Amino acid sequence: MMLKNILSRVCGLGLIALCFATPGVHADEAEVHLYLTRHGKTMLNVSDRVQGWSDAVLTPDGIAVAQDLGRGLKDTSFASVYSSDSGRAMETARVVQAFSGQTQLPLQIDPRLREFNFGSYEADLNTTLWNDAARFDGLAMEDWLKKFTPKRFADTVAAMDRRRGTTHGKTWPAEDYATITKRLINALTEIASQQARRGGGKVLVVSHGLAIAAVVDTLAPGNQYPLHKPLTNASITEVVYRDGRFEVLTFNEMKYVKAGQAAAKAPQ
Repeated sequence: MMLKNILSRVCGLGLIALCFATPGVHADEAEVHLYLTRHGKTMLNVSDRVQGWSDAVLTPDGIAVAQDLGRGLKDTSFASVYSSDSGRAMETARVVQAFSGQTQLPLQIDPRLREFNFGSYEADLNTTLWNDAARFDGLAMEDWLKKFTPKRFADTVAAMDRRRGTTHGKTWPAEDYATITKRLINALTEIASQQARRGGGKVLVVSHGLAIAAVVDTLAPGNQYPLHKPLTNASITEVVYRDGRFEVLTFNEMKYVKAGQAAAKAPQ
């Protein structure tokens, strides 16, 4: 579904929503609650390497936190489940489904839900990428971190990757922010509007840390969420879709994982 007009507006209780004028959206469509979830910890996370379109399997801790999330979501009935096509996201989704008792739902894969693509920096050390980005912007690392936004980061990496030019033709070039947010918002708009026409409900969407931060940054411009900090693995960011509009309700929430941890320790 093509994304047309984007209008920002202030909603009740200071929440900020983004309005999407999408074809075929009617005021009487049912609400859809999207549970945007970051995948569990991976081997590349542990080795502190850049992990965008490159991939790695979940670590034991990554599997355990996905299991805890599944237990914590046992009483949350999902109408559908989506994942990016990255292995770490699909593995997380399947573990959450298994431990929430919702394996009857088909896992629907959408490559538009991928993490940022970092081009020639993929699988490089994070410290290399961060130091290069700070130097590129002419800032000390401490100052660069203070000015960090998903947009600034993505656009800086894309510009650095173009300047490097070392692997173009061999791998995909790094994406700029406009490219990233277009694919993410198009995907979520399509997922939400389709589910609304089916009667609404709750949808689990397993994606990635920077991708979810970019979604929140786009849907809630001017928000006070700490987008400069990495999202916690298996955290939930809840977004509601009603009458063709998105509204961010929670960000980087760990209450479901904590509930799952408590359930695992409870006497059976």
